[in-house]
Amino acid sequence: MTVRPCRVWTDGIAPGAEQMARDLRHLAGSVAADEARLRFHRYAPTASLGRHEAVCHGVRGTYCDEAGIPVVRRLTGGGALYLAPGQCCLSLTLPRHWLGEGDTLTALMARLNRALVRALVGLGIPAHTAFPNDLEVSGRKLGAGFLAIEAGAVLYQAVILETLDTEVLLKVLRAPREKLSAQGILSARHRFITLEDLSFTDLDRATLTAAITDALLGELALEGIMAAPDPRQGASWPDMPMNPALDEDWQVSADHSWQAFLPTPGGILQLRLWPDDSGRAIRAAHFSGAVHVAPPDLFLSLAEILTGAPMEAAEVRMMRRLRAEDVQLPGFGPDELCRLLRLTLGRRAEQGLGLDVRQANRLMVHRPEGVEGVKDILGRASVMLVPYCAKPAWCDWRHEDACPECGGCDVGDAYRLARERGMKVVTITRYEHLCRVLKQMQADGEPAYVGMCCRDFYQKRIHAFRAAGIPAVLMDISGANCYDLNQEEAAYAGEFTAEAELDMGLVEKVMVWVPKKPAD
Repeated sequence: MTVRPCRVWTDGIAPGAEQMARDLRHLAGSVAADEARLRFHRYAPTASLGRHEAVCHGVRGTYCDEAGIPVVRRLTGGGALYLAPGQCCLSLTLPRHWLGEGDTLTALMARLNRALVRALVGLGIPAHTAFPNDLEVSGRKLGAGFLAIEAGAVLYQAVILETLDTEVLLKVLRAPREKLSAQGILSARHRFITLEDLSFTDLDRATLTAAITDALLGELALEGIMAAPDPRQGASWPDMPMNPALDEDWQVSADHSWQAFLPTPGGILQLRLWPDDSGRAIRAAHFSGAVHVAPPDLFLSLAEILTGAPMEAAEVRMMRRLRAEDVQLPGFGPDELCRLLRLTLGRRAEQGLGLDVRQANRLMVHRPEGVEGVKDILGRASVMLVPYCAKPAWCDWRHEDACPECGGCDVGDAYRLARERGMKVVTITRYEHLCRVLKQMQADGEPAYVGMCCRDFYQKRIHAFRAAGIPAVLMDISGANCYDLNQEEAAYAGEFTAEAELDMGLVEKVMVWVPKKPAD
C-alpha cells in the first residue's frame, strides 16, 4: 500500500497577507513534492473575505481602515471572517489527484468537518457539523471549515474559536449571519461560542492541535511527518493572484447597474448587470456571494457567458454553461442562479413603473412561485406593512400598531397612501409580531402585500417571508440601521431607539400601481 505523507507543523502569529502567501506556497509545494501539508497558525487581527464575496457585502471597510485591520481575500469560498490570535487556524493542502470519485466539493468539506468534530468530541467538546460548513455547539458557531479545489491541488482551511472579541467582530463584519435554532432566534452577538465560554480554558494548544492532526490524517489515510518544510519550497500558485482584487464596490455603481440578491442555504448570492445602450443586451455582468463553488472560476465564466448576450437569451446561455461541465454548488443549484438572473433582469420591468435604476435596485420582490410580475403583485396587494423604526423616536405611537397620521413623519404619509386604496396597514413592532401578522395574513387569504424593511433584515429573516408564501413588493429603508449600529437585538425586541427613513419618492411611485379597492 502506498503511503501518502503529510508534513505537519505549527507556525506563529502573522499578518493575514503573509498567511495567505504561505498557503499559496504550500499549494504549489504539495503538487511539486506529491505530499500533503498540514499547517497550524494564528492571525494578527485580519478581515478575511471569501473568495467570491464582494468587499462591501462582507466587511465594514471604513472601520477596518480606521482600526488598522487589513482586509485580505482567501482562496476558499464562504463568508467573511474576523481572524485574531485567539483562534486556532489550520490549512491542509494535498495533491488533487489523490481525490477519489466521491470527493466532490460538498462531500470532501463535509468529511473534513466531521473529522474536526470527532477530534473536538474526543476532547469532551459537544460539537457537531451544521450545513454548509459550520462547526457548532448547541446551535452556536464554534468554528467553520472552507475548501477550494484547484486545478492541481486542494486547500482546506478551518478556524476554531478559543476566544473571541465579539465587539470587534461585529464592527468588522458587515452582517454576521444569524440562524433560527431550536433555542430560538440567535442574534449575531450570541451566534458565536468559544472554548473559553465552554470552560475549556485548561485545554492547551498542543493537545488541541494533536487531536485535530490525528483526526484529519486518519480521515485521509495519511502518514504524519512532524517536521517543518522549507517555507520557500514551491513557487506562488499560478492560477491565483497573491492578493485578489478588493475593489469591487457595488455601492458606487448603484446608479448604473441592475443589482439583485438571493439568500440560499449555501449563502447569499449577488448579481449585478450593466445593460447596453439599447437596453436589450447585457454589456457586463458580475457574480458575487458568500458561497463555495467549483470550479473556482465559475462565476467569472458565467459573467463572460452573459456579456454581450441578448437579455431574452441570457438564461438559456447560462444554463448551457452550467450543464457543460461538472459544476458543484453546495447549498444551491442552477435553478437558484437562474432565479437570481431573473431577479436582476427584472429591474428593467421595475423601471417601467417609473423608477430610476437606484430606486429599482431598492426593491425586494418576493415571488413564492418565482414568476409573478411586479405589476401583478401590486395590482393584488391588500396589506401594507410598516416598520416601527421608521417612526420618530419622540412619537407616542412608535411602538403601537397604529398611526394618527399627524403629518409629523413619512409613516403617516404611507398610512394615508394605503388607506386611500382601501388597504389594511400594520406597524410591525418586533420580529415575533411580524411572524404573527404574516401567519394571520396567510390564514385570511391575503393575495399580496407591500412593505418596507432594510435588506439586511430581509436577507436574515427571509425564512419568515417564505413560510408565509405570499407575494410581496418590499422597499429598502435607509437612515439608522440596527445592523449597522450593532443593535439588532434591541430592534427584534421592539426597543431600537434610532430612526430609519422611508424612501417616500419610491413609496409614492410604487403605490401608484396599487389600485383603489371598492368600499365594503
